[in-house]
Amino acid sequence: MEDDKDDDKKKKVVELFKKNAKPKSKPRKPAAPVGNVIHVNGDGAVVGQIAGGDIHNHHNEKPPRPRVVVAPGPDVISEAQKVALLNLRGEWIAVHDSVKQKKLSIAAAQGRINKQAGVTSYHLIKAAVYDSLVKWIKQQIALVHAMPSAPVKSTVWRSSRIKGIQSRCNELGIQDKRKAYMLKTFGKDSLTLLSDDDVEKVYRWAMGKH
Repeated sequence: MEDDKDDDKKKKVVELFKKNAKPKSKPRKPAAPVGNVIHVNGDGAVVGQIAGGDIHNHHNEKPPRPRVVVAPGPDVISEAQKVALLNLRGEWIAVHDSVKQKKLSIAAAQGRINKQAGVTSYHLIKAAVYDSLVKWIKQQIALVHAMPSAPVKSTVWRSSRIKGIQSRCNELGIQDKRKAYMLKTFGKDSLTLLSDDDVEKVYRWAMGKH
């Protein structure tokens, strides 16, 4: 009988605990976003979530680099002198590429000209160095023409040599002396009638005069 009473007491205690125990709370769902929610990811892309479900992706592009404008001073070469230098540069490239295997690009040729003039752009070449710069470019052309294979490979070698002879003789006022030298040496006074070897001899003769 006492055992039955003890069992009844235990049941009552258990039922009492069950009544007083609090119900387990359910996990709350995250609240839906209200208004505009903007996220920025690691790639710089902006993602916007607009109330109502619309999503727009935008990518912020980098602003363009500012353009650097070089303002030449009043003591630089004239437009006519720029054109003359560009023509000489073109002649140098043509002669170089017709003789040498490795081609000379416009950028490489202009870079060497700028370096010789001590500037970073041909717009900044000083008028004071124009004559010496022209002489330097002509020397580069002459160096290519002096190569043993130049008369055979270059399509402009002969005309360039004759042009150089005429320019030098006009500069020194020795055209009559040049013709006299040619008549005595080759029996001809016209450069167009000479062989390539003889044209080279006249060229060296003219360049040796002062």
